[in-house]
Amino acid sequence: MENNAVSDTGPIIHLSEINLIKVFDIFSEVAIPKEVEKELKNSKILLFKKIRILKLLPDFKDKVKILTNQENLDLGEAFAIVLAMQEKADYFLTDDLDARTVAVKYNFEVHGSIGIILRAFREKIINKKTAIEKVNELYAKSSLFITKDLVDNVIRAVEEFKR
Repeated sequence: MENNAVSDTGPIIHLSEINLIKVFDIFSEVAIPKEVEKELKNSKILLFKKIRILKLLPDFKDKVKILTNQENLDLGEAFAIVLAMQEKADYFLTDDLDARTVAVKYNFEVHGSIGIILRAFREKIINKKTAIEKVNELYAKSSLFITKDLVDNVIRAVEEFKR
């Protein structure tokens, strides 16, 4: 089963900040466009081995302009969504609400940092203790803005999950 994802910078940065890159093992590969690579380098985030940097084909470049103009997305997010279209990705990874909304319009299954942690827990890549610790760290130590209510709900879901 193919299980490829395209990501914008958010989940890669936020999960790097809490030293939880291994959760990306739930995907066979994570593709990013050059623009996202530049943003990651500017944030001093190291690329891990699952990441593939891909170029947009000429036919897809105009779509980036459309998304940035019509949907008010940042360039990195627009390039990432268009790359997901080009690659027919199974998943689109973002922590940005506007990018999530646009990706859903294009019928992508969207996961953010929390969703990636939860899925890694369900697929036994991380255990319950790690999942709870890392969701708390995402709230306390990363640059991701999430509410305490969301954190509490996620932890409750992890604790109630039956293996």
